[in-house]
Amino acid sequence: MGTLHAKAVDACTADPVLGDAIALDLSKRIDYDFRRLKMKPADRMAVVLRTNRLDAWVRRFLAGHPDAVVLHLGCGLDARAFRIDAPVEWFDVDHPDVIELRDRLFPSRDGYRTIAASVTETGWLEQIPADRTTLVIAEGLLMYLGQLDAVGLLRRMTDRFPDGEMMFDAVRPWVLRLSRYSGFLRVTGASFGWAVGDPHDVERQVPGLRLVAEHSPVTDPELVRMPAAERLSARAMAPIAPLRNAIRLLRYRF
Repeated sequence: MGTLHAKAVDACTADPVLGDAIALDLSKRIDYDFRRLKMKPADRMAVVLRTNRLDAWVRRFLAGHPDAVVLHLGCGLDARAFRIDAPVEWFDVDHPDVIELRDRLFPSRDGYRTIAASVTETGWLEQIPADRTTLVIAEGLLMYLGQLDAVGLLRRMTDRFPDGEMMFDAVRPWVLRLSRYSGFLRVTGASFGWAVGDPHDVERQVPGLRLVAEHSPVTDPELVRMPAAERLSARAMAPIAPLRNAIRLLRYRF
């Protein structure tokens, strides 16, 4: 719900970064008090910038691979398949209760399918074609898994598909340690379990992956469109590497 709320708030601004009208509509249709989440403006900013950058990476990838399969892990109520609206075979995967809600709230579309399963299970993967270049997206997911589950999931992706890319966000180890003090995580009942210090460590843990790019939200050019308080916060964090890379997007090729 937190990511949906962040996107809905952005959509209400005069100059939105993401401009996700679907998120705004869903936030009005769902009977939920988003104030319970206690999301700080900086947290909402990070969500919107992260999603916007991932959308840009996805569009760039699909422009060069129009026949690719897209696999969105832990999709939640994100509308990426409809924001991007590319004519590709697209699979959104999440827990059965989430998918049941998605199927009631989102429209159907040619080439689009949902799969109701935990990403840490293995059987569902057989439903995904394994004969084409594949884009795997895992936004706001892997840091909530344990290390064995996170690395195991990435390895299953590289074993299953012939080639493609993986895009996901990761926290640094110190963020994992301090996450127990996060009001947002306490409210949601979630906790962090996997961190990435050096992105090249993932290459060693998952043979076949090669780092293509990493991106920090606090250096994103779209920050100029954020409120002054968020811009000042990002400006203070950017020169300090541990803070700049506290949460970052990572893009790998396999």
